[in-house]
Amino acid sequence: MAVWFGSSMCRTWVLEEEEEEDEDDFLLLVDDDDLEVVQLFELENAESSRRIRRSNGPPKQIRQRDHAAGDARIRADYFGPNPVYSALQFRRRFRMRVHVFERIVEAIEGADSYFKQKEDAVGHLGLTSLQKSVAAIRILAYGLPADAIDEYVRIAESTARKALHHFCRAIISVFGEYYLRAPNAADVERLLRIGEQRGFPGLLGSIDCMHWEWRNCPVRYKGMFTGRGKHPSMILEAVASHDLWIWHAYFGMPGSCNDINVLQKSPVFSPFLKGEAAPVSFTVNGHTYDMGYYLADGIYPNWSAFVKTISNPMDTKAARFAKEQESARKDIERAFGVLQSRWAIVRGPAYGFHRDEIRNILTACIIMHNMIIEDEGKLAENTDYENIGVTAAPYRTITQERSDYIKKHHKLKNPAIHSQLQMDLIEHHWMRHGSS
Repeated sequence: MAVWFGSSMCRTWVLEEEEEEDEDDFLLLVDDDDLEVVQLFELENAESSRRIRRSNGPPKQIRQRDHAAGDARIRADYFGPNPVYSALQFRRRFRMRVHVFERIVEAIEGADSYFKQKEDAVGHLGLTSLQKSVAAIRILAYGLPADAIDEYVRIAESTARKALHHFCRAIISVFGEYYLRAPNAADVERLLRIGEQRGFPGLLGSIDCMHWEWRNCPVRYKGMFTGRGKHPSMILEAVASHDLWIWHAYFGMPGSCNDINVLQKSPVFSPFLKGEAAPVSFTVNGHTYDMGYYLADGIYPNWSAFVKTISNPMDTKAARFAKEQESARKDIERAFGVLQSRWAIVRGPAYGFHRDEIRNILTACIIMHNMIIEDEGKLAENTDYENIGVTAAPYRTITQERSDYIKKHHKLKNPAIHSQLQMDLIEHHWMRHGSS
């Protein structure tokens, strides 16, 4: 159908199909000077109907959670002069003693303004630093989803998730430098003394890797992060001493890698290669060594920095050494077990989508693990309950620093020293224990 609106200079035609509707119909305004295309009234009406339907939907419900009551309940339960729950129950639920938790809350409140209590636009006070910290600790300790603590803490799901990430970043920022440090001279002296008492002079700890399942791994990463198991995972390489203190943690390598792949990327020997490691000197079986070592399993290479067991000992001396080495190497397995028992979020699969957030969660758990070890000592084992860095400048000439680095690198990977140290330790344990 064509409709004439009259005028020789301007003609308006409306074209429409009587039997079917087509969203591609047009209203053409043809002028001698310009051409303008606009949508038909039917399309405009349809869009208006959609806008009306959206505006008539149920309004967003604002829940009055009574933040003040939630804060008062937490303080009455655990932090008041006569708390409802005992110090033992607090340690079981928060994984640490009261003064350690209070130290954390005070430190992160000063480091991150997110934890300061603020007023909203109408003057209502928001959540306190205590409520946000309790929400984060409960998620880490019990592996709870973000909305599972709303009834007690009075915090929304999205706010609890945000508080968790702020909490982990603040823990790393405030405590990471000290509790993730490499052993200093005093630490090395203590570790060597403990190693000597256990029959391993020069021992600095045990090294191994642990896989953490990544449940919400993006599809584009699944092939790379799926290794020995059915699900994607990320690898944690750690060094732990006899007291379960974790001295080194390197996390984020794909689960398809093995321990050797992780070792090649790991900065575990960076302090030694840069000349920043504390000096080590010990004597065993009449031979003197100037570099400490880690106990490792069979997959690790025959470097002078590793002492491995003997898979098939052929005599009594070798069998004795293998038994002692495998017993002492359980330190790292115990450390992994305590870390997972204390922080259930590490024991279960990681549900985050972003690798950086998952890395922050694990790093914060390791830092607090070391804080508890420092505070409780041997009692801490009671568990009832990728930053890429700056671009390196290439060396144009062989400087003395570069020459020293190369020498240390070759010394670190010297298989002859590895074999000699293993034989010396075999003789040392035989002389220490005898035929008994």
